[in-house]
Amino acid sequence: MLGVAALALLGIGIAIGTHIVAPRGASVVQATVTVPASVATPRPPAVASPTPTRTGAVAAAAHAITAFNGDVLLQPSQLPQVVARVASVESRVQLTAAFEQASAQTRAKLGAGTVPAPVIVLRSVPVGYRLEHFSSSRATVAVWYVGIVGSGATVQPQQSWRTEVVSLIWENGSWKVSAFRSADGPTPPLSSAEIPATPGQLFAAIPRYDEFRRNEP
Repeated sequence: MLGVAALALLGIGIAIGTHIVAPRGASVVQATVTVPASVATPRPPAVASPTPTRTGAVAAAAHAITAFNGDVLLQPSQLPQVVARVASVESRVQLTAAFEQASAQTRAKLGAGTVPAPVIVLRSVPVGYRLEHFSSSRATVAVWYVGIVGSGATVQPQQSWRTEVVSLIWENGSWKVSAFRSADGPTPPLSSAEIPATPGQLFAAIPRYDEFRRNEP
């Protein structure tokens, strides 16, 4: 059974390690509109179309890891919007359902909604990446990251190191997640010279540090 840190960090699709993948073979309906020759059609100004790049794929994978930080996983009403931003059209229903289930479990594990309201820490930070596959339509990026989770009501702050393999597809001019696959570690040992802070010290200190956030377009 996985610990609370592994459960809470990114939900069932990521932190528990299940393999969520978009269904294949879905058809795409295309419509053609014919404009009579006598009707003048204004031409829009030329705009450079975005192109799929390795850098963009890595950035999208890292963003998918951190998109559910903070109170996002603790606020079920926010999940559909966040999933819609990072996931492909075909995978959204499945990912939304998985994260909603994970949200309910995480809220229960961390005592969210109890009185008095506990201090809850839920953060993940990418440490490194490996581009495993890249083409103009698909990419696979392995992201090594560390997560910190804790609750003043139920769980002492703890760290969890994981590797998330993020499968991406190029959709409507941007990289979107089609699948997550999670694995433990690699986990570095703490230095024996370092003295861990007490739970009280951590709950007092961590909320004073703002999270780095990626600006949404």
